[in-house]
Amino acid sequence: MKMLKKIAAVVFIAGIVPISMAADSDIQDHPGYVDFSTLRAITSAEPSVEISLKAPLLNMVTNLIRNEDEEAADFISKLMRVTVNVFESENIDVDEISASMSNIADDLDNQGWERVVRIREDSDHVDIYFRLSEDSEVIHGIALMVAEPGETVLVNIVGDISADDISAVGRRFDIDELVDIEVD
Repeated sequence: MKMLKKIAAVVFIAGIVPISMAADSDIQDHPGYVDFSTLRAITSAEPSVEISLKAPLLNMVTNLIRNEDEEAADFISKLMRVTVNVFESENIDVDEISASMSNIADDLDNQGWERVVRIREDSDHVDIYFRLSEDSEVIHGIALMVAEPGETVLVNIVGDISADDISAVGRRFDIDELVDIEVD
């Protein structure tokens, strides 16, 4: 009986792993996905903050809050992945991170991403990008890269977000700057 349970567990895991891996490869093909692996490798440190919300967990959150806040639930239901990594270390070479961020920024420019913020001040380096649909009605992704002495922040939000969704979040959290946002 124990052997049967072990075999059943192996078969179950063998069935789940390919499904999980397939979902990860699908997200990598989404126009809003950004691969930050080169930046994570340069930091040579474990993230002090690591958030990775994938579709199944986002769907669960959507279902949990739907009765309390329909607009927020609708917004979250359109997200496919939210990834946040914060690296805090005095050993991080800000110049090396900044150079790699510039390479990624060039790639994003070439792939049709829209740069919405660029800051180069002293040792601070910030880039924020939106990946818009061809008709500019939907944001497929948001990428945020920040490098400053002692801290590197990488954020990628993947989904299909409309200006109305962003306005709803602005209303929900009382952020006036988001309420009247227009994507074009």
